Amino acid sequence: MNTGLIPVRYATALLEFASVSKEQDRVYTEVKALTKHFSQFAGLRTVLDNPVLATAEKRKIIVTAAGVKISKPFERFMDLILENNRESHLQEIALKYIALYRKQKNIFYGKLTTATPVNADTEKKLMKLVENTTGGTIEMEKVIDPEIIGGFMFEVDFVRWDASVSGQIRRIRNEYIEKNKKTV
Repeated sequence: MNTGLIPVRYATALLEFASVSKEQDRVYTEVKALTKHFSQFAGLRTVLDNPVLATAEKRKIIVTAAGVKISKPFERFMDLILENNRESHLQEIALKYIALYRKQKNIFYGKLTTATPVNADTEKKLMKLVENTTGGTIEMEKVIDPEIIGGFMFEVDFVRWDASVSGQIRRIRNEYIEKNKKTV
């Protein structure tokens, strides 16, 4: 079976099952927690791929990563994954579920990077601007990165606005290099 189809099929099934159970929001929260653990702990995927590890132990690991008290739809889904030996695809399934859920709910993912923390008023204005432009809601991650020196970088899905001081310096440097190439 095509490994690209596995995550799509399982994620779609989970979304439909969670929707019927009216717990898609809770499952979304659990899946986000799971993906966060996959990104924070590189060994998680390796542990789940281990054929020697008992299914019960894998189940405990997944439950812990998703949140100790998980919903019935996610619990049944996890059992299905383990029963069909698809735990090696769990990270991709979780990421696909997030994408499908956001598309269904018209949620856009945004990432705001600043050199210093942003006050709540500025954050609300930025979110309102994006929500008015996209017609949906925004789920925003805030990152503090002193290396951008000042200003901000804002990404919404695949669109990026770079109004950082470091980005301006980089653009000026590249323009200067291009001008010097033409004169030499």
